[in-house]
Amino acid sequence: MSMLKNKSNENSNKIRHRINIFLDILIITVGVISLAVAGVLIYQKSYLTPFWVNGQSMYPTLNKDAMKKNGTLSGETGSSAQAGDYHLDYGVMDCHERAIKKLKRFDIVVLYRDQMKTEKLIKRVIGLPGETIKFTSLESGEDKNGDLYIKDGDSYTYIQQPIDDHFKVNSNRNAYPKEDIVLGSNEYYVLGDNRGHSNDSRTYGKFTFDLIVGKVVAICGYCSIDFNKENSLYPTNITYYKWPRFIK
Repeated sequence: MSMLKNKSNENSNKIRHRINIFLDILIITVGVISLAVAGVLIYQKSYLTPFWVNGQSMYPTLNKDAMKKNGTLSGETGSSAQAGDYHLDYGVMDCHERAIKKLKRFDIVVLYRDQMKTEKLIKRVIGLPGETIKFTSLESGEDKNGDLYIKDGDSYTYIQQPIDDHFKVNSNRNAYPKEDIVLGSNEYYVLGDNRGHSNDSRTYGKFTFDLIVGKVVAICGYCSIDFNKENSLYPTNITYYKWPRFIK
């Protein structure tokens, strides 16, 4: 009888020990998850900033479904947004300095137009610091309307760009420069996707690091725009997607 009782106590102790281990693991797991969630929330509050897309220079990547106040699509040639326009893309950008320093070619960024830092643009990064780029077909010596080359030593490497059709210039407005574009250690060359209707580095020149506000992370929904008390346009009627459309 004594042996059976001892064995029963031993089994009970083992069960209690296993339960204690499970509870310890559960508490640690919950703590780690809580810390991770808290870290994400703090990061979001500190560095993830909302923005809305004004204009069609990034069409069709951005504002593809933008509507004029008369109910018609803004389309490829639409001008900057006016009060009453709606279905404009509303998203978030990462403004952390580390994210900006890690920018890659073809990332989309929000940046100030000039050192006055009053007007913001949304463009795609084409040339990175220290690079020499050129928009020319080396085979024929003719401007191929958007073919991008990166100079490496004395030779050039062709770089395939996304959505080529909209990278073509359909008019003389803001044509590509014929000469090489040499970027300094702190300079970027940015262009709109809708190149025939975009004011970008072809208009304003190279952009320095301090002009970049943030890297576009995702489009979260739509918004309308109206005037605020300062007579500036601001987003209203923000409607979020069920899932964000992440920008690559």
